Amino acid sequence: MGEQVVLPQPWRWRRSELLARLGLYAPQVPGIPSTTRQSEVLCTAISAPPTRVEGIINGLDLVTGQPVHHDPFTAYDGKILSSPNVVVLGDLGKGKSSLLKTVYVLRALALRRRRAVVADRKDQSGEGEYSELCRRLGGQPIKLAIGGGGSRINLLDPVIGVAAGDVTHVAGQLQLLRAVVHAASGQEPDAWEGAALRAAHLRALAVAEADRRVAVIDDVIAALKAPQPSEVLGDGADTAAARERFALAALAMAFNLERLVSDDLAGLFDGPTSPDVVLSDRLTSFDLSQLPTEGPGLPLVMTVINTWLTNLLRKDRGWLTTFVAEEGWHLAEGVGAKIFQRNSKLSRGIGLSNAVALHHLSDIREDSPAIAMLKESETIYMYAQAREDDAQRCVALYSLPDQLVDELMALPQGVCLLKIGSGAPIMMQHLRSSLEMRLTNTDAAMRVTTPGGG
Repeated sequence: MGEQVVLPQPWRWRRSELLARLGLYAPQVPGIPSTTRQSEVLCTAISAPPTRVEGIINGLDLVTGQPVHHDPFTAYDGKILSSPNVVVLGDLGKGKSSLLKTVYVLRALALRRRRAVVADRKDQSGEGEYSELCRRLGGQPIKLAIGGGGSRINLLDPVIGVAAGDVTHVAGQLQLLRAVVHAASGQEPDAWEGAALRAAHLRALAVAEADRRVAVIDDVIAALKAPQPSEVLGDGADTAAARERFALAALAMAFNLERLVSDDLAGLFDGPTSPDVVLSDRLTSFDLSQLPTEGPGLPLVMTVINTWLTNLLRKDRGWLTTFVAEEGWHLAEGVGAKIFQRNSKLSRGIGLSNAVALHHLSDIREDSPAIAMLKESETIYMYAQAREDDAQRCVALYSLPDQLVDELMALPQGVCLLKIGSGAPIMMQHLRSSLEMRLTNTDAAMRVTTPGGG
């Protein structure tokens, strides 16, 4: 018999090691103390990060417990998606506004060469909810109000085009004029009205250029009141009936436009653009809180602002700009829907991301321009939907599994399904710091208390 071997402590490890060297069996390695949280890394299907780490932190993935990072500009640059436009869906009070304020304004502005332009619709003590934040960042909100006392935007301002005299410049203004005529009469201009409006627009530009000033909508109204059919139809005797029809179309538009601009839209478009309507280098906030919900004012103003911004960015390159519309219904539907859809298609080339919030998808017609806008956007936040038809519309629109209908209807406040490009939806809890909560909450949003009581 061989000599007995005495194994020192810890004898279990030394014995197994010795037996292994004799070729009897593999060593039994002692386990490593761990926790269930740490052990998640062993299951990569669960613990893999839901997004890349580039971009802005949005919240927490409720499945993996890991942070969700996403920024449309960064994702577009990384070929993750092909459209930088964003849609936020959900009922009132579910967290859409908090998400937009933090992720698409406050956090985005911390990055270099970023800025935000907000169509600020919600009333907070007589002004828009972004107004105080705008002042804290060194700017002043641009207030638009019917009846005067606010800023004006001239529909014929050269900034709404590419350059004075450029074809695109004239076409962009004419599109807005057609939208105003639509709002005034309740229907799209017909062929005769379109021809009369085009002629009056060109004559208004020529008169203003001769006077060495910028044309305004009153110049268009004056040109419509004194129509010159021969400019379009010629002087032949056989065109007498056509000239009469042309003149009647022009006069009807003149009276409708005059009423709309002087009454329903008084103080908004009836003069030169106010000096304070400029694109700041941080946050530009259009305070729309005092505009009436009903009537043509609000959708027209939002359409004009978006067009003003889109065309201004064509000349002001080098920045990444987010246009935030928390009540995007006025862009997705109504007189300016086609213009907004056209502007959205230009966003990639000018460094613009449109972030639009909507409530009820079931209220949008199947043939609406809004449907194309919703499909083209590749960053979708879906918050809780109380109505089953809204939840079903979300699932169908974005080709999601049918079982997510019940999930969407049961989401708690602050939780959403985030869909990025063609990826699977992420169940995300939006998170805010204590400072962000003070800055983005309603009513007392900007009342930050300091230790000294200031």
